[in-house]
Amino acid sequence: MSVSIHQCSTLELGCRENVLVVHLNRPGALNAINRTMRDELRRTLDEANRDDDTLAVVLTANGRAFSAGHDVKELMALSPSAASAVMLDIGDLYRDLRTFSKPLVAALNGMVLGGGAALALLSDWRLATPEVEFGFPEIDRGLVTALGPWLLGLFMPPAHAHQIVLSGARLSAGSCLSHGLVSETVEQPELLSKSISAALSLAGKPRSAFSLMKARFAAVTEAGFQEALEAGAGMQERAQEARQRIVNNSSVL
Repeated sequence: MSVSIHQCSTLELGCRENVLVVHLNRPGALNAINRTMRDELRRTLDEANRDDDTLAVVLTANGRAFSAGHDVKELMALSPSAASAVMLDIGDLYRDLRTFSKPLVAALNGMVLGGGAALALLSDWRLATPEVEFGFPEIDRGLVTALGPWLLGLFMPPAHAHQIVLSGARLSAGSCLSHGLVSETVEQPELLSKSISAALSLAGKPRSAFSLMKARFAAVTEAGFQEALEAGAGMQERAQEARQRIVNNSSVL
């Protein structure tokens, strides 16, 4: 494997049977996705895609959460225009996940929220421990998501997605399984080994056919994906403006 496995500060990389195992590695921050992690994930996916020896990627995490989402402290500190730009930057990571040509399996534990849930749903296969809590709770922090409803809508009726996003509800692993949000539930000690087995099973398909089918699925949903990214950038800018007005008014009183 030629993928660089010792040059990441927010990821821990390893190899098992020609499967690149990527651990999100900010456990103290519940693996919140900051700018550095986005950049390192994008570089790692690009290297894995170009490395002939890498058959597949398993995306998992260290600590008690897969990911609590994008780094709220980082987002809250942004100006409205910068918040919009960051949403588009986040979209670049999501696009890399959608266009990754090899099998991508998510091994989920603990909290799988917001941007973490998006990483999972943009993977080809998802295994989860029974303790998983899955959702898009951005609304509880005054943040917004346009991609969340769109992603959920690929798996369930829009009315269900509507309720989940507006309530900030967290779904259990069992609910995720019934909706098809995860492919299988497994106990924690077996999570990584079964995820690697799933990745190798997918990698055993003819490579060209697999990559062509993934590209086709991405093409079919491209219009909705692009609209959600652009809408999310605009929504986040307006939400940030509203939050700043509240802060300014409070300081005047």
